[in-house]
Amino acid sequence: MAKSEVTNIFKSSCPEDTARLAALFAALVQGGTAVFLEGPIGAGKTFFVRELAAALGARRLPVSASFNLMRSYRGRLKLYHFDLFRAGEADMENIGLDEYLGRADGITLVEWPGEAGRIFAGLEPLKFEFKLAGGDRRVITASGPASAHGLLTALKEAWLKK
Repeated sequence: MAKSEVTNIFKSSCPEDTARLAALFAALVQGGTAVFLEGPIGAGKTFFVRELAAALGARRLPVSASFNLMRSYRGRLKLYHFDLFRAGEADMENIGLDEYLGRADGITLVEWPGEAGRIFAGLEPLKFEFKLAGGDRRVITASGPASAHGLLTALKEAWLKK
């Protein structure tokens, strides 16, 4: 990890904690933000996206987009949800991810960003890494470039207020 990155660790003991983290993030995030979501199947990535959409005021909530590479949801900000689990390098040229990254009218969340991360190497997204910690517990590591310091610090402070 580069020294200029900011990292915060959030320990979620239950789905409600993960939903709370998503709601806190929704209150702080601004349009143009790109977020890469990483972690194994079942770690809570799509749940986080669904709770984020709800907190942003979306009336239709995300489900696993694995069979649809991208879906969008309207709320305070538009939420562009890409699930690249089944996408390969060749698909990256055709899905239009580059047209959504950095759009001021919304935020872009990318599950399974592997190939996209390599193609858009110059992009400095936030990264949320979800790790299973037994039962419903998760360890969620949020990191980003120095430019995300204010957002990630505010998120951590809000989280600690419980």
